[in-house]
Amino acid sequence: MNNHFILISFVLLVFVTMVFVFKSYNKKSPKELELTYEISAGIPFKWVYEIENPEIVEFVKSYVLKDENKGGKTGAKVYRNYVFRGLKEGETSITFKVVSITGEHPDSQIEVNKVRVDENLNIVLIKEE
Repeated sequence: MNNHFILISFVLLVFVTMVFVFKSYNKKSPKELELTYEISAGIPFKWVYEIENPEIVEFVKSYVLKDENKGGKTGAKVYRNYVFRGLKEGETSITFKVVSITGEHPDSQIEVNKVRVDENLNIVLIKEE
C-alpha cells in the first residue's frame, strides 16, 4: 500500500512538473517580441519608444519583469518588458529613448531595434552585422 502511494505521488509530481515546463515553454510566442529595458528607481527618467512604421508593428503592453527596488532604494534597477506584435509583413524599427519626466531627451541613451515580420506575422529582431 505504501509503495503504491509513493508511486502515485511520483507520477503526479512528474505530471505537474511537465505542465509547468510546457506552460513556460509556450509563454514566448513568435507572434510577439519582448524587449527588456532597465531604469534606475527614484531617478526621474523613463524609456519611451517610437515605431518607425506602425502599419507593420504595434505595441501590445509593458510590464515590470524584475524590480530590485526593495525598500525604496534610489538607484535600484527596475526591468520592464515592452511587448510588440506584427501586423503585416515587412521591416521597420522600434527606437527607445530615455526621457526625463519633464519630456527632455538626453542624447546618451537611444537604442534602435530593427525588426522583421514574416508572412505568418512572426516577429524577430534583425541582428546588425
